[in-house]
Amino acid sequence: MLGQRTYQALRAIMSPSLARRQHARFESRSLSPDQEACEVFHEQIYERLFLQMSNFMLALGALALSALPAANAAQPEWAQCGGQGWTGGTTCASGLTCVVSNQYYSQCLKSTGNSGSSKAPSVSTVAAVKTTTVARVSSTTTSARSTSTSAASSGGKTYKASFTHYGAGDTFGSPNCNTNTAACGFYTYPGYSAAASQNLFGVGPGAGAGPACGTCWRLTGQTDSSGNTLSNAGTSIVVMVNNLCPASGNPLCSQSGLTGTNQYGANVNFDLCSDSGAQAAFFGNNGVGLALGTATQVDCSAWSGTIVH
Repeated sequence: MLGQRTYQALRAIMSPSLARRQHARFESRSLSPDQEACEVFHEQIYERLFLQMSNFMLALGALALSALPAANAAQPEWAQCGGQGWTGGTTCASGLTCVVSNQYYSQCLKSTGNSGSSKAPSVSTVAAVKTTTVARVSSTTTSARSTSTSAASSGGKTYKASFTHYGAGDTFGSPNCNTNTAACGFYTYPGYSAAASQNLFGVGPGAGAGPACGTCWRLTGQTDSSGNTLSNAGTSIVVMVNNLCPASGNPLCSQSGLTGTNQYGANVNFDLCSDSGAQAAFFGNNGVGLALGTATQVDCSAWSGTIVH
């Protein structure tokens, strides 16, 4: 009688489908009430466990799906949207385009009428050039000539600056940047060189050498584009300007005058010539392709290198 009561109590809480299956099976078998109650009890436990596991798996799947939108969310203006090692969102919000600054960094900027993602042109020499092999020249250190009509003629002037790099082997297919086809008509070997933003260079594309050609600058990096302190923060190098970073198509070099700023609040941009060794000396192995810091004009006696025409 105890088994019969247990059986009836368990049937009362069983799902209808399980109750029907149990009733049909027990009618075809000769089981005591206790045996029937025991089988009902076990099947009820299995059904409950199955339901609980199903609910757990569904909840786990929902949690995994909820994490996907964060990685694929549309990025706002100025936010990073790509670059080597970037694992965040790669889609920009409506009206913005993912513009490549360099192989390590792309950002969302206002569209100029074209839909979809587009790549910003890389800083390169003004004239069309072919990749060339630089002939080795004397390594005698020579002080560079300084142009008295420099666009930043006030010696010792310090600007907030952004720093990028270009040259042979980058993801844009740039040619060797250390050649005399640069806008200033010379390259440095040895010696670090860089292209300066148009507001500092002094003239635009096709106008030849600007007044900043041959000027020397001490560049000091402090943070990456997100404001994080660089692993080699405080590292300084002295470069000589020998090329132009044109304003057209290059948001980083589109400042309006030397008091204007780009999207990172920098008055000037220096695009370091990787073929001159400037990129490796400045960025090191920190994995950053766009840095912020300061640029101070110095006498070229602080620069070590040789000008090659």
